[in-house]
Formats: sequence, structure tokens, C-alpha cells
Amino acid sequence: MKIQVNTEKMVDFLVGLLNTPSPTGDTGRAMAYVQDAFAQFPFQMNLTPKGVLVGTWPGELNNAPRALTAHVDTLGAMVREIKSNGRLRLTQLGGWQWNSVEGEGVTIFASNGKNYRGTILPTTASIHAHTRKKREVLRDDTNMEVRIDARTQSSKETRSLGINVGDIIAFDPRVELSDTGFIRSRHLDDKASVAAIFGALDALAREGLPPRQTTTIHISNYEEVGHGAATALPQDLVDLLTVDMAVVAPKQASDEFSVTICAKDSHGPYHLKFRRDLETLAEKAGLSYCTDIYPHYGSDGEAYWRAGGDVRVGLIGPGVDASHHYERTHRESIQQSAQLIATYLRS
Repeated sequence: MKIQVNTEKMVDFLVGLLNTPSPTGDTGRAMAYVQDAFAQFPFQMNLTPKGVLVGTWPGELNNAPRALTAHVDTLGAMVREIKSNGRLRLTQLGGWQWNSVEGEGVTIFASNGKNYRGTILPTTASIHAHTRKKREVLRDDTNMEVRIDARTQSSKETRSLGINVGDIIAFDPRVELSDTGFIRSRHLDDKASVAAIFGALDALAREGLPPRQTTTIHISNYEEVGHGAATALPQDLVDLLTVDMAVVAPKQASDEFSVTICAKDSHGPYHLKFRRDLETLAEKAGLSYCTDIYPHYGSDGEAYWRAGGDVRVGLIGPGVDASHHYERTHRESIQQSAQLIATYLRS
């Protein structure tokens, strides 16, 4: 029996999550959103000291416990320096290209609890004030800055706003749903995968179906800097299914309409037998799926392996175009991902 996912409910959850800022290091708002949404399921989610959100759904069996993991932290920035002109120099949170955020609106979470709006710009942005050569300088942390939407023209005035070095900055997601099913937004990596897990759990709970094996749900908060799922997972796991975006780009097999099962990324292959099991489940369920390899990619599953986890690790997820830029996917890809997760949980 093909498990039916409520796609509208899943997309509504996703839009709310995308609009909840959660740069790496400042994920509390998004974790509260997920915890509240997951409260409808027959298990409890709790935060660990690190800030990971974890809960366990008892299964029909408990002889081969499993876990699902996806991450809620996103790319972002931190104030590195308050410049003499009152603007902000940034340091990166996660790996992104400077030209991918040029002109982007941001929210600055000041030390005093206030929020300020601003824009990321080159230091030579104006066509009327700078020569072409200066306007085309390399985009990097020395030539990009945040213009704050507040009356400030000096470092003293900016500090008087309550803004300090170390304050976190979130990029605007700019979520847009098209009538053709596409979803455009920053941070689909990895909020689309959290939505797929939500959709799968909702489908099982709605039908009164527990997972076949006891399953831990793990929402991590430091994946973009490499150690999200290194902790807060049970020691008796047999499988860890990582759910993260699939790379849609030239020379990749992934697309925006299917679920992708990853065979290998920049750190090496995933568990072969687990991958074959997932491919067989997808085929038997009649799902649209791809198998792909990502040359410049790492996941929370590998973080757990590096931390000493003795488990089978697999990786699946919805296809995302222009990853770590202004991203896009299609609701069908998230739906297919949710259906594979639900099918796996019942297998």
C-alpha cells in the first residue's frame, strides 16, 4: 500500500519553517517551531544541551532501532567588525559564495535583543560614484558590508544601537510558491528535508501506523559547520537515515521532481546494502527516484560516522537547484521524499 502524504499540510509547515530564521548558532526559534509542529505526533521531542531536538517513536519491534536526521540550521553570517563608517564587516556561517548574497536583505540580531534590518552590498555598489574597475572588485569579506537601516555613520553610533561583534545575521529567505508547484527560497537546504520528515510522520500518525522499528527523530543544529549529528543519538542504533537536499546541477542525476538516494559524496560512499534496500523500497512503492553522487558535499550521517557511530548510514532527500544560493525545488520532490521515508519506517 502506497502511503499517502498530505502535501498541502507539509508545504504549509515548510513555508512557516523557511520564514523562521535559524542561522547556524542561533536556531532556537526554528527548533521551537518544529517542536510545536511535532507535538501532534505520539511521542515527545526535547532539546539537548547542545540544542538538538530529539524524540523517539516506539515501534512494533525494537530489535533493530533506527533514526532519522535532518538539520534546521542554515547559512548565515556574524558581525566580524564594526567599521568606521558604521557598517558591518561579516564572517561566514557555513559555506556560501559572497556574490550569492549580494543585494540580499538581512536581519541583524543585536546583543541588546533588538532586531535591525539591513542589506549586504559591495563597498563600491553605486554605479554613479565608482569606476567600472572598482565596481567589479572581487566579492569577499573585505569588499562586502552590511548597510544598516538605522541612523548611523560611525562605529560609535552603530554600537549605541546595541550591535556588537559576534551578533548573528540572517539572510531573507524570500519564499515564493508558484502555481506550477515550484518552491523558491533560500534555506531549502535543509528545511525541505525537515518538511519531508514532518510529512512522513504525519502520514503514519494519521493512519494510526507506528514505525516497524523504534525510531528516533533527530533535528540537528550545527550541520552547516560539520558536526550536527555527531551526538544525541542512541547507542543501539542499526540504521541512521540522513535526509538532506540532493544536488540539482549540470552533470548530476538528481532532479527537482524525485527523491534522490545518494551513493557517494566528497567523503566517500554510503552504506551499500542500506542504499540497495532504499532503492528496492522506492521501486516497490512506485516512487520517482534517482541515485546520484555529489562531488562537493557532506552530511550529518558522516558526522555521526566520524564521531564513532557503528551504524548503517544512508542519505536521501529532495532535489534542490542552485544549492547554497537562491534555491528552488518542486513540491513533488518533497512529496516523493516523504513517501520514501514513510515506506522505510514501515518496512
